[in-house]
Amino acid sequence: MKNTIRKFLICLLLFNLAWIVNADEAALKNPDGSWKWTNRLIHETSPYLLLHAHNPVDWYPWSDEAIALAKKENKLIFLSVGYSTCYWCHVMERKVFSNPEIAAMMNKNFINIKIDREERPDLDEIYMTATQLLIQRGGWPNSVFLTPDLKPFYAGTYFPPTDMPGRPGFPTILDAVHEAWVTRAAEVIESSNQISRTIEMAISRGFTALNARALDRSLTTSALDYLRTAYNHAYGGFGTAPKFPSPANLEFLISEYERTSDEALLKMVTRTLDMMAYGGMYDQIGGGFHRYSVDAKWLIPHFEKMLYDNAQLARIYLQAYQLTQAPRYRRIAEEIFSFVFREMTAPEGGFYSALDAETDAEEGKYYVWTQDEIRRVLGNQKEAESFGDIYGVNKGANFEGKSVLHVPEGAAAETAVIGLATAREKLLTARTEREYPLLDTKIIVNWNGLMIDALAYGYHVLGEERYLSTASEAAEFVLETMRKPDGELWHTYTAGVVKQDAYLDDYAFFVRGLLTLYQATREEQWLDAAKTLTDRMIQQFWDDKNGGFFYTKADAKHLIVRTKKPYDSAIPSGNAVAVKNLLVLGTDYRHYAEKTLRTFAESMAQSPSSFMYMHYALNNYLTSAENLEPPSDTVVTATAKIKGKSDEVFSVELQLKIAAGWHINANPTGQDYLIPTTVELDANAPVELVDVAYPKGRSMRFEFSDEPLNVYEEDLTIPLRLKQKSNVPNRKNATIILKLTYQPCNDTECLFPQTLDIPLRFPR
Repeated sequence: MKNTIRKFLICLLLFNLAWIVNADEAALKNPDGSWKWTNRLIHETSPYLLLHAHNPVDWYPWSDEAIALAKKENKLIFLSVGYSTCYWCHVMERKVFSNPEIAAMMNKNFINIKIDREERPDLDEIYMTATQLLIQRGGWPNSVFLTPDLKPFYAGTYFPPTDMPGRPGFPTILDAVHEAWVTRAAEVIESSNQISRTIEMAISRGFTALNARALDRSLTTSALDYLRTAYNHAYGGFGTAPKFPSPANLEFLISEYERTSDEALLKMVTRTLDMMAYGGMYDQIGGGFHRYSVDAKWLIPHFEKMLYDNAQLARIYLQAYQLTQAPRYRRIAEEIFSFVFREMTAPEGGFYSALDAETDAEEGKYYVWTQDEIRRVLGNQKEAESFGDIYGVNKGANFEGKSVLHVPEGAAAETAVIGLATAREKLLTARTEREYPLLDTKIIVNWNGLMIDALAYGYHVLGEERYLSTASEAAEFVLETMRKPDGELWHTYTAGVVKQDAYLDDYAFFVRGLLTLYQATREEQWLDAAKTLTDRMIQQFWDDKNGGFFYTKADAKHLIVRTKKPYDSAIPSGNAVAVKNLLVLGTDYRHYAEKTLRTFAESMAQSPSSFMYMHYALNNYLTSAENLEPPSDTVVTATAKIKGKSDEVFSVELQLKIAAGWHINANPTGQDYLIPTTVELDANAPVELVDVAYPKGRSMRFEFSDEPLNVYEEDLTIPLRLKQKSNVPNRKNATIILKLTYQPCNDTECLFPQTLDIPLRFPR
């Protein structure tokens, strides 16, 4: 059975490669049909890397061999990063990397490395940050020049094969960069060092759980205010063109609606879902969503289809169905799953990554229609006319002389849409006769986790057994095939080959899927696996010093910086999903969730749009905390007594009791960013503070600090002296209030600073 599956996968991969080389086959092959060039990428499994395997460029994959050669020959590295559904990546492959003259320049002066960003998201993040810093924008293909020690100093995105107005051609760039290295190497190295330091500051700054910011509703309120401001009332969604589905925004709004019953929030969600579902961004014939819309109306898509978009959106449409019972939301979720079963499911279990946007170098060719094509396929003139009315075809072409199908009347036409199901089936069958887009057959653990989660949730909501069986098979495939003997996960699987150590996202997203399977079935195997992998995730990625999770393992090689990647992108951040999982797993894991939230709380406040799934996780944390019983004991209790009087100055002793397992910062703390314990009086008090003799704290080391800290523990006496103010009349037995400010901490976290009022009877 395994050999049969492997043969199928190899045939599928060869089919994809046939599509890849079709456009320029004559230029790449000899008259006898053999390849003119073959480079090291022929040994890779990524369809994107295989796309370049017959370039005249002497490509290397990212490897010890390539990096060692760059150092040995003291050559610059040209790093090209892309992915299989990237349109301009294909253009640069055809126009630049297939050009023998350009390839000769590259081979002579550079070590050329090609990366699939979906296989190496860690490298993609680092070097995309470099490009954004250097040219103030980014995109793919990402073209970066590195010193032999992997530090970037020049970058761009797509470079044309020849000079164009305002844009130098790639040969010009190659000459200039090589000349700089040969004649001004010291300057290049210094520049690369500065850029690398800036990258570290930009994506690996000192996130810390010791920031004095409370985890409260003010954070989620600011996130909600942002979404209300960014919301597009006319067409739904957030912002203007290009329009992305933004699932994290919608999931956060749903959680806020469930908490507050604010109908305006639900309307923001349903309006967005309706406009997306009836627009051209949704594949009206085959189901499933394209990547994004190039316009504000969700009409014209960028035609690639990604597993992660469809997983997240299927779940959200199911949530909307649960909340509204509107059948259209159920229909869209079911159609997404049908598309995934038909086109994105691997025979051995698991789900493929993506479908390309183009065929024959023409974007959208597989998906668009003309009136004549529709009439020819449907045959029945009346049915074709009705179909053209409902799907906007009769209004005229909207995309390069053809039509992207959409439903101009939106939800008002839902009955008519359902009535045209047979017509859509005929068109889908006819569409399968067209040349199929490149299918990226990588099985990626984190994206599979999202689809497992969606299908398990689909079973929970709709009771469809196929959803459960497919989710279970995918989970079993990952656990059996994509796990090492020591229990660690691999990141990808393609054509029988597993590769690349897993990242934080792989653990967090896959655990999310396992937990949803457990919630849907109550089968202990899924919960046990989720706990085991969560423990491994904590072991490999947890930051003992500052809290939160790193994106890569500690022993990851050839990285100029170790990042945490806390921001949402097209998928939620791994840190945010981890928080949600840890809260589901309960008491034993809650402190990791809380410290992670504290680590990013300040950034969440400053940039709510970048941390929307973290706000969603915070909502879960706050809701669970609000349902907990308040603690029976406070961390610090205190009493104050007058011990004597001398020359109108009263000696006072402040007695503190600090709860077991806790400490408060001494005065001084030993660290400038911590809050010291202080005693003060209200400005209107009838006495003044002469001095306070803060006792020396105990020096201790903690996991979150390289330097020792000074702390107070258990029982503590703070002596102080008070003196009556000269302009205040005597009053017998007056009560004054001493104000004790302190920051309670345990071994892993510090809480928000607190102030305790301590009464003192003061004789006059």
